[in-house]
Amino acid sequence: MYIVARNVNGRTEYLKDSSSTSNKTFDDFSIAENFVKKLNTHTQSDKKWYVMELEDEHQDEILPK
Repeated sequence: MYIVARNVNGRTEYLKDSSSTSNKTFDDFSIAENFVKKLNTHTQSDKKWYVMELEDEHQDEILPK
């Protein structure tokens, strides 16, 4: 599983699912990477999004929401 994150002012922000407060997750790296490329075309250069791999499916539950 993969999530999308970025660093802003020394803090890590995680992309949220638009229909909830949960972190948006992806099962496929290439889909997550394509999503990030689209996001970054509309993002300030110092706040770029990137893909993070979750070590297990429950790791998303312990990340900040």
